[in-house]
Amino acid sequence: MRRSSISLVAASALLLGACMCSGLPTTSAPTTTTTTTSTTTTTTLPPNPLDGVGYARGLDDSLYPELGNGGYDVEHYTIDLTWDPESTVMTALVTINALAVADLDELYVDFSGFEIEEINVSGTRAGYVRDDAELRITPVEPIANRERFTIEVLYSGEPESVASQAISIPLGWIGAPDGTQYVVSEPDGAHTWFPCNDHPLDKATFTFRVTVPEPLTAAASGTFTDQITDLGSSTWVWESDEPMATYLATVVIGDYQIVEDPASTEVSGVLVRNVLPTDLADNPPQVLGRQGEILAFLSESFGPYPFDTSGIALVPELNGAMESQTLSLFDNDYASSPVRFETVLVHELAHHWFGNAVSVGDWSDIWLNEGFATYAEWLWIEHEDGPAALESTVADAHAQMTDAGLPPPGDPPLDDLFNRSVYLTGALTLHALRAEIGDDAFFETLRAYYARYAGGHAVTEDFVAVAEEVSATNLTALFDAWLHGPTVPELPTLTP
Repeated sequence: MRRSSISLVAASALLLGACMCSGLPTTSAPTTTTTTTSTTTTTTLPPNPLDGVGYARGLDDSLYPELGNGGYDVEHYTIDLTWDPESTVMTALVTINALAVADLDELYVDFSGFEIEEINVSGTRAGYVRDDAELRITPVEPIANRERFTIEVLYSGEPESVASQAISIPLGWIGAPDGTQYVVSEPDGAHTWFPCNDHPLDKATFTFRVTVPEPLTAAASGTFTDQITDLGSSTWVWESDEPMATYLATVVIGDYQIVEDPASTEVSGVLVRNVLPTDLADNPPQVLGRQGEILAFLSESFGPYPFDTSGIALVPELNGAMESQTLSLFDNDYASSPVRFETVLVHELAHHWFGNAVSVGDWSDIWLNEGFATYAEWLWIEHEDGPAALESTVADAHAQMTDAGLPPPGDPPLDDLFNRSVYLTGALTLHALRAEIGDDAFFETLRAYYARYAGGHAVTEDFVAVAEEVSATNLTALFDAWLHGPTVPELPTLTP
C-alpha cells in the first residue's frame, strides 16, 4: 500500500528521473536458478495454523485479536452482488465454502453493516446473532471436524466506507462523486462489505459475479471469464484461482474499459490488462507500458510471478495506491505524474510477491510487506540508474528515519500500522542484511523465502530463519537492532 502522505522516495525519484528503455531488463541481482540449495526448491507450506483451532472469536493477532475466527478454514468465496446506482443499494449473496478444523456447534463470521435477510449452513436455514462486527451462527446440525460445509449469507443495503482501527483513512466500499465505486480494505475493511474470515491466516480462492446496469463495467481481482447481458444489465464474472487474503479482494465499478497490454504481456510472460477510465482507454499513461519490464525484473530478482494476471485500475479519490491482488488500485492523479507513478507502480507490483503471495501471519509483521516493496523500489532505481543512485536513495531514507522519532518497524502501533518506519526502516533493514551477507546470499534469501511461503503466510522469525539458513550466519543481533532497537543503527555500506 502507498498513500500520498507516505510517498517516501518521491523526491529522490524526481531527481533521478526514469530511463525509458525497451526489452528485458538487466539487474545487479544474480540470475534465478532452480538447482541451487534446497531452500529455493522447497514449496511445501508449513502446517495450516488454523488446524485444531476450535470455535473462537478472533485469531489472537497481536495487534487486532478479534480479526478472523477459529474453527474452520475457508476454501472459496463466491460473491454475487448487484449494484443499483440509482438507489445506491447493493444486494448480495455470499457463499463460503469451508472445512471444519474442529467440532462446531457454533461458528463466528466477520461481518458488519447491511441488513441480513437469511443465513443458511449447508443448505439449511441457520440461526444467528449479530454482535458488533461478528455473526455468531448456529447450524441446525453440528459440524464435525474435517467436514466440508457451506455458509450462505443473503443481505442488502447501502454500502459505506468505515473508519479503520489501523489507519486514518476510510476503508471498505468507497463511492466517488463521479459515481465510481471501488473497494479498498487493508487491513480490516473486508468484512464491512462481505462476510468473511477476515485475517491473512485464512486465504481462499474467489469467484466474483457483479451485476451492474449497462453501460457500466465491473472489474474484480483475478481473471475476467465472462460477461452475461440481460435486460439492460451485465454480470461480469471474475475468477481468482490463487489463494488470496480477504483484504486484497477488490471490485471496481464505473465508466471503464478493460485494456489489454500485449507488449507487456510478451515481455513478462504474464497477461497484463488494465482497467482504465473510458477517456484514457485509447491513450493509456505511458508508464503503464513499463509493466512488462518491471514484472520481468522483479521475477528475475524474487522468483516467478505468482498469479495468472496483472494490471492496475485508476480510481478517483484514493489518495494513494493499494496492492489489491492482480489488480492494484491507483489514484487518478498518478496519470499526470509519470516519475511518481513509476516508483509506486514498482512498489505495488512487488507486493504481489511480498504481501499477496507471501502474506503476513500477524499484522505486527507488516514490515515484511511494506519494507520489502519499498526495497523493490530501490532495487529498480539501482537497476535503472546505477549503484550511486541506490546509495543516494538509501542515505536519504536513513537521514529521514534517524530524526523521525517513530517506533521501530518490528513494533508498529495498532492505531498507526502504516507509519513511515515500516516502509523506510523496514527497507533499510533489508539493505543492512544485504551489506552483511553479500549480494549472492541476499538475493538467494529473497528467492528462497518467497519459494517457501508463496501461497501462504509468514512472520519475521520465518524470514530470519531463511536468511540464516542461506547465509550460514547468525543474524539475531542485526534484526534485533534494525527491527526493535530504540534508535536507527548506523548506515551500512555495500561491498562492491
